[in-house]
Order: sequence, then structure tokens, then C-alpha cells
Amino acid sequence: MKTFYSILALLFFSICNAQSYTYGIVNTDNYNFKIVAIPDFDASTDASDMGFTLTMPAGSADLINANSLLPGRVWSLQEYDAAFLTSQGLGDGSRDVFQFNNPPGQSLISHVSGEHIDLVSFSVTNMPMTGEMTFLDNTDPVAVGALGVLDSFYNSNIDATTTQDYFAGYEPGLTSIMFDTLSVGEDEKVDLITKVFPNPTKDSITIQSKKTIHLAKLFDITGKLVMEVNNPLTISLSSLPSGVYILKLETELSTSIKRIIKE
Repeated sequence: MKTFYSILALLFFSICNAQSYTYGIVNTDNYNFKIVAIPDFDASTDASDMGFTLTMPAGSADLINANSLLPGRVWSLQEYDAAFLTSQGLGDGSRDVFQFNNPPGQSLISHVSGEHIDLVSFSVTNMPMTGEMTFLDNTDPVAVGALGVLDSFYNSNIDATTTQDYFAGYEPGLTSIMFDTLSVGEDEKVDLITKVFPNPTKDSITIQSKKTIHLAKLFDITGKLVMEVNNPLTISLSSLPSGVYILKLETELSTSIKRIIKE
């Protein structure tokens, strides 16, 4: 009988501790992203500290502008590039890693199962067209070799008793971003019948399309919106510094994206 009650107690403890959070990457616009936590239970909780690490192809781009989406909290963002990692005997030199950390504090969060809890937003520089951004799993050799420094965790007090780690992995379908598919869902036919010239340009660009372009948005390499023009035929770039820009052209039903070089 003692064994039976011990099994029941163990089962009850396991059920109580099955509550957890997963992390996910969400593309908000252009090269801007946010990280969300997704609970598998309903509760009002006191979130303490959180952290995770993202990987990028070595040297391709940086992650910048880490802005907390939790009121009153601050996130730090630390890069460890491939050269540093290999000097420490970590990795094969193909990945840079970016560690996000939210130090201990207090965030009272009421949520339902499956809800996306916004944690932090950030941008990717240089607008990479290939490669992948993904979470560094705690079982990855780089994370293991870093002795927990780069681990993902979600510490919270969900029962008003103790604070502990409720991190349970990464949300299926939100584990990575393939940069060459950021434009998935755009109408390729519109892209084929839309011309933007000259490109590169020193001054202005002309837009020709068989479809009516209602709105043009121009973004810099950090993903910042620098210009917005209604019903564009010609756009002057004379006031902008030299560099690479992303031009988003919107029709009634579709969107076309062009990479523009300002000399």
C-alpha cells in the first residue's frame, strides 16, 4: 500500500510540473522579429528571468536593437562570433551566436494555453537573402561546451511558492527563419511585371508596372522604414545615404519586394 501511495504522489507531482513554456521566433515585418513564450496551461504567473540564444551564419549579419516587450524589463544582447567560439574550442566556425538575457525581476503575466507572450523584439542587419536564423538548442555541442552560459531557460513562480525553470523547448513551426523564404506568399507574377530602374541609382528610381502600385515603402538595412510614397511612379533617393535598401511595392492584392542600391 505504501508503494501504491508513493506512485500516486509521484504521478501527482509529475502532472503538477508538466506545466511549461516553449519559445518561438516570429517575423513581424521585413527584417524585424520578436521572440514569444507559449504556455501549455492557463494561469496568472510571476515571471522572473529568461534567456535564450540564436545562431546566424558566420559573418553574414548582426542582431541589433533588442527592445523588451515586457513592461519595465530590460533585455541584454551579447554576440559571440565564430572566431571567438572556435578559439574556445566551440563550434566549427560556421555560426555566430547571439545571447539574449532578461535578468531577475518581476513580471505579472496572466495567460491562457497557447497564447503568444511577447518577450523581446530585435532586427537583423544587412538583410541577408540566404541562410538560417535558429535557436541554439541546449543539447547543441556549442551550448554544452559553454557549460550552461548559452542555455535557454524560463524561470517563473507559477504557484506562489517557488521560482523554477519551466522551459520545455521550442515551438514547432517557430524554431527558425529561412531568409530566402521571408517573401513567401508574395505574388510572383506581380514581381515579374514590375520594373524598377535605374538600379543601382545615384538619384531617383522609376517604377513601371502593369498593376497599379498603391503604396511604396523603403527600408534601410536595419529594417527601419525611411520613406513611404502613395501611388509612386518616381521616387527620389537623393536625400538618402549610399547603401542597400529594400523597396516594398503594394498593389490591391499583392506585394513585390525589390533590393535597391543607392550609390
